[in-house]
Amino acid sequence: MSRHSQPGTRCPRPAGRPAALVAAGALLAVSGCGGGASPGQEAQGGDRLPGVKEFGLTEVEFVDHVEETQARIADCMTEAGFEYIPVDVKTIELAQSRVRMDPGYTRRSYKEKWGLGVTTRYDNPVRDTGLGPNLAIWRALPPSDREAYSRTLWGDDPNADFVFTFDEEDFSSTGGCTRKAVAQVFTPAQLKGTYVNPKDVLVENDPRIIQAQDAWTECMRDRGYEYEDDQDAIIEEYQERLDELLEGDDPRTLTGPRAAALEKLQQEEIAVSLADLECQLEHTDEVFREVEIEVFGRPVSG
Repeated sequence: MSRHSQPGTRCPRPAGRPAALVAAGALLAVSGCGGGASPGQEAQGGDRLPGVKEFGLTEVEFVDHVEETQARIADCMTEAGFEYIPVDVKTIELAQSRVRMDPGYTRRSYKEKWGLGVTTRYDNPVRDTGLGPNLAIWRALPPSDREAYSRTLWGDDPNADFVFTFDEEDFSSTGGCTRKAVAQVFTPAQLKGTYVNPKDVLVENDPRIIQAQDAWTECMRDRGYEYEDDQDAIIEEYQERLDELLEGDDPRTLTGPRAAALEKLQQEEIAVSLADLECQLEHTDEVFREVEIEVFGRPVSG
């Protein structure tokens, strides 16, 4: 999820906000702006707030969805002739904590080393951690079987693992047994890349959040960057630029001008990620915290 996609309150939508948020907001029955309540409890007017986990799930629903998805992945892999042990919820959450973060690093020190982790990292700690005991099973296979295992589990995109796509709330790139499993557990709307979490709609429609995000945009512009809302656009841009540079090659094999171009791209990513962090600290972090406490009774940012 975007760092700016955090729970909040739903207020009338000012003109000019994304249409997708309006459409999603129309599906919510939450009323009022403030009056803290815990996720799943009643808000003002007797309506219920969405959960604060991915896809608006409550804590209980989160556990149920993870466990059912893992069980279905295991069934699918077994049918294909591979061993797969369902991964427990604690391990899934541990893997989620590795999304653009690493143990021992602060938000700042991580960005100083890796930026947003798009052009700078070629390991996959989220996927590897999220495999749990299956990482050893996968790595112990001969190369040809390892490739078959990967394709069976993830389809054409080995980076579209369950943990990362679940955390990003975007299953659109999943394939293989992962896709088969999530399609059986999550709703058709949740499978689409255009899905908007109802708790995020509550935030995006709050005038204070809108003002804070506009301030973030101006802050980034003052630093020479033209981005409208949050770091998602930054991530997409650098992924596209990386793909264009690599043309399918392993980044670790680049030499000469292409290697120099990759290093330059990495430095640019680190620089923009630090600017993003400064603008978040200056304009959005405290506003999100304030709104979250009003609605949910506590900070709930991921």
